[in-house]
Amino acid sequence: MAGTAAHETRDAAGGEPAGAPPVGLVLLCCLGAFMAFLDSTIVNVAFPNIAARFSSSDLPTLSWVLNGYNVVIAALLMPAGRAADRLGCRRSFVAGLATFTLASTACGVAGSAAVLIGARLVQAVGAAILIPTSLALLMPMFPMARRLVAITIWGAAAALAAGIGPGLGGLLAEHWTWRAVFLVNLPIGLAAVWAARHLAEQRERGGPRPDVAGAVLLGASLGLLALGLVKGPDWHWTSAATVGSLAAGALLAVAVAVRSAHHAAPVVALDLLRSRNAVGGNIGTMLFSVTFYAVILNNILFLTSHWHWSLLTAGLATTPPPLATAVVARPASRLAERFGDRAVVIAGCLVYSCGTVLLFWGGSQDPDFLTHWLPAAAVMGTGAGLVWPVLGAVALAGVEPARLATASAANAAFRQLGAVLGTALAVSIITSSAGDALGGARDTWVMAIGFALAVAVLAAATVRPTAAPAALAAPAA
Repeated sequence: MAGTAAHETRDAAGGEPAGAPPVGLVLLCCLGAFMAFLDSTIVNVAFPNIAARFSSSDLPTLSWVLNGYNVVIAALLMPAGRAADRLGCRRSFVAGLATFTLASTACGVAGSAAVLIGARLVQAVGAAILIPTSLALLMPMFPMARRLVAITIWGAAAALAAGIGPGLGGLLAEHWTWRAVFLVNLPIGLAAVWAARHLAEQRERGGPRPDVAGAVLLGASLGLLALGLVKGPDWHWTSAATVGSLAAGALLAVAVAVRSAHHAAPVVALDLLRSRNAVGGNIGTMLFSVTFYAVILNNILFLTSHWHWSLLTAGLATTPPPLATAVVARPASRLAERFGDRAVVIAGCLVYSCGTVLLFWGGSQDPDFLTHWLPAAAVMGTGAGLVWPVLGAVALAGVEPARLATASAANAAFRQLGAVLGTALAVSIITSSAGDALGGARDTWVMAIGFALAVAVLAAATVRPTAAPAALAAPAA
């Protein structure tokens, strides 16, 4: 392919890159992951303004602006990666960029809640393509012995996206409009599509077809579970609609598991859960995502509705936790090497819970960033910084180099599964509070503490006490 600078990094023997990878191409691949993960948090800050614009739609309905995105990504991550292997990763990466950019534009000009939700689902399709293809294009730029470094860089892009998402979202929504949260992707996406012509194509000849039917089943399962959770307060928890939705979602989840166990390219890579460590890393990631994403949405709604802070102030106030997470991630890996994975995960969960307790206390005090919010936020972020990278490393421990991209995509899928459940639970709890912003926020924080402690218990039961070989490879968020 003429003009593809990535080809210049390969030696004549046919495979191993020679020399350092081009910085521009590394940044381009990381940009794909950055855009996908940024839009999982940046929209949360604009959510109050979106709710005000489409006031005829209730909170459970509008929550699909957030949850629909996570549902589609979780369902399509593995099939999108498998399809990219067959069709070509560069070609798929460009298609993902184009889909994501066009859908972002449609979100930004949406005139109704239905159009916004629909465009958001299409945007998630683009994100689901970008996440695995960006990593698949990045890894071959590094020699086999340094593939974990590639995953570390890629994960850092995801962590940075989470860190700046709230502040950037608040800035755009406050000084322009909530539509700018989506429209900001237009110039970035167009520039990335233009630059992608310099990437080398990566393609696997033959191989099994992606499990599209499994992806549909998983999406339906997550959608039904989320629907039952967010509409439970309106439908009543014992109603046929609520029970039926939750039961159908659970049955479809079982069907997905059975299908994945027998499919050559499953939508959920169950073979990556064969060891206790892998169970602890991936299931722990999912459970911690529940608390992480529930708290993100809950904090934004609390700060804007109970403390009556502006979107910009609320966005900046919710930035310290992910930034602290990114700062602590590297030292966390060193601590895991010294004290073991299990000890660091358990300690991180306890620190995170302490920070949430401080939020519980500070929420009822006078609005004050320095004394009643920042200390709690910093403690929470520190705890998350101890948990995220070590759980991710544990999930990747023992995975052969050829399957690192698959294992990383699977771990990202488990993270998105938790995001779906966490957002749905937060919406359900807040809706049940009947306008009591403080009460709803406190109930959500209590729920978050419960899930964080559950991760600690899971780690104690499954994660080995010694450090995982891949401890430096995991994303920080």
